[in-house]
Parts: sequence; structure tokens; C-alpha cells
Amino acid sequence: MSTIFGRLVFFVFIFLLGITIFLIYRLLAPRHTPKINGDNAIAELFPIPINGVNQWLLIRGADTTKPILLFLHGGPGSAQIAIMRNFQKDLERYFIVVQWDQRGAGLSGLVPVEEATFNKEQFIADGLEVTNYLRNRFNKEKIFLVGHSWGSGLGYIMAVRHPEYFHAFAGLGQMSRDGEKLAYAETLKTAEKNNHQIAINELIELGAPPYLRLPNIKGTLHQANPGNIALSGMLIRYKWSEALGGDAKYINIRNLIVKELIFSSEYKLTDAFAWIKQKARSINLTYEECNQDLDLFSEGLVFKIPVYFLLGKWDLLTVPSGAVALMEAIEAPQKELFWFDAAHEIHWENPAEYQKVIIKCFLDIED
Repeated sequence: MSTIFGRLVFFVFIFLLGITIFLIYRLLAPRHTPKINGDNAIAELFPIPINGVNQWLLIRGADTTKPILLFLHGGPGSAQIAIMRNFQKDLERYFIVVQWDQRGAGLSGLVPVEEATFNKEQFIADGLEVTNYLRNRFNKEKIFLVGHSWGSGLGYIMAVRHPEYFHAFAGLGQMSRDGEKLAYAETLKTAEKNNHQIAINELIELGAPPYLRLPNIKGTLHQANPGNIALSGMLIRYKWSEALGGDAKYINIRNLIVKELIFSSEYKLTDAFAWIKQKARSINLTYEECNQDLDLFSEGLVFKIPVYFLLGKWDLLTVPSGAVALMEAIEAPQKELFWFDAAHEIHWENPAEYQKVIIKCFLDIED
């Protein structure tokens, strides 16, 4: 008996020692991105000054002569430098893939950023400066642009205003207008279809947007700042959109994000811990302007470049019917919708098919 107990203690000691060594390593190891084999490959992680704020870029590709693809993350605040490397390996064969932690998010939130600068026009200006940095550094007249969720709204505006900088634009989980109204209605409809009585009761108690009264409901992803009724209502609605599979249908999105943040070499462990706090700060400062009140119909409908929307049929965050209506109204030399058996996180739920579509659409333009 004592022998068994001694072995158990030994194994527990080794396990705890391993965890301790790992945590120390993750706290002290410098940020880096793994090398890509090849004489002409690029794998870099670094900050650049963008409109008065140091903002970080991750640049990876097998061949620096290939076209550039700039990916715009969602949120605002859902930085993805630490998350996307394992979901873009196919793209790296055909493009120089650039991930950018936007103002105040991820690595770009490690230094103080003035709250007044968290607004739509500032994000657009930042995005255009990143674009021009890449065009100048790699001597490219134009680059490709991909945006997810909030990034699809940001990318849409950048592309419609400045087509001279871009070959094409692709939006994943594409925003449109009246996004919160559509999300609430579709989430309630899905709850009723699934006979999820708790969700039905809480959503009815909340009431449709604009959210004028907030019931005492717990379990939201973040906390809204005092007085931020619009965000408080959205967080209650989002709790059920996520629970009903409208964020990710086939994977546990929180587990995926936590795993990538903890093990990513691009972030230190302290960066990973700061990620959620920075995300909450960004969404509190920007939610109404960059989400609830965003109207892409009013931003422009005439494009001089090809436009593609990649939509998840189970999406309860940016409900696809809004993007379908937007696409129908758009004038572009080429436009197309692609449907995925996924929810909002298409690039994480179905990374192979997402990359396949992007490669085909963008390389056809290059040819």
C-alpha cells in the first residue's frame, strides 16, 4: 500500500513540476513565430507605429513574391495573432498572410491607448495605414483583404472607399445592418425551435432591441460598463446565441481560444491573460458604433473590385439573411456568396474549406 501511495505522490510531483516548468517558460520565453522552411519564406512578429500607437503584425508566407493577404479580426477587440497560425497553413503557401492585432487589442493593447480613439473612423484609418505599410514594404500596388465579423464591416468600408489599394474583398460572417435586431429575432426563433424554455424565458424577459430594460440575468461572457445598456442587452442575447450553436456549431469555441492563447509562441502567458480584459475594454468602448448601429448599406454599395461573402448557415451572431440582402444590393465586377456548414466562426470550424474558397477566388483574380 505504501509503495502505491509513494508512486502516486511521485507522479503527482512530476506532473506539478512539469506544469511549473511550462508556466515559467511561457512567462519568460520571448515572443516569436516559428520559422517557415524555404529560402524566400517569411515569418515575422513585430510592432509598427500606426497613427500614434504601436500595433503588432504577424507576417507569414512561404514565398515573399506571392500576393499579400491582410486578415482583419473581429470584435473590436478579438485579436487573433495568437490564434490564427494553425488555421492558415494552406493560405501561407499562396500568400503572404498578415494578422494584425488592432488598436487596443491583443499585443496592440499592451501599452495604454486613449479611449477617445476607439471609434470607427480611427480603425479605418489604422487599417489603411497598415495596408500602405504592406504595399510599400513588399512593393505591391494592391493587396487582398479578408475580414471576419467586425473585421468584415471594417474591411467592407476600406474596400468600398479605397478600391485602388485592393484586389478583392472577402467577408466572413459578414455584417450588414440591423445586426442586433436580426440576431435577437433569430436566436429567439432557434430557442423556440429547440424548445429551450430557459432561453425563451430570458430572451422574452430581455425584450427585443433597443434594450430598454435589463433583467437580472447572469452568465454573460463579459461585463458591461455601468450604464452601457446596449452592450448589456447584447451580452444576454449572445449568451443564448452561443449556447444554441450560433457562434460555433461543431466545436467548443472557448476551449479553442484558451488552448491557442496558452500555447501560442506569439504571445507570452501574460499576454494571454490580458487578452480577455482588452477584449472587454474594446467592446465596451465601441459596441454601439461598430456593431449595433453599423449600417453598411449607407457606407456604399458600388464596388470597383470583386466582393465575396462566406456565410455560416447556423450563424446567430451576424445572421446570414442580412448579408444576403446586402450582396443583392451591391454592384461589383464580380460578387459571390459561399455557404458553409458552420456558424459564425467559419475559419475555425471549417478551416480547410474556408482556405480553399479564398485561394480559388483570389488566385483566379491574380491570373
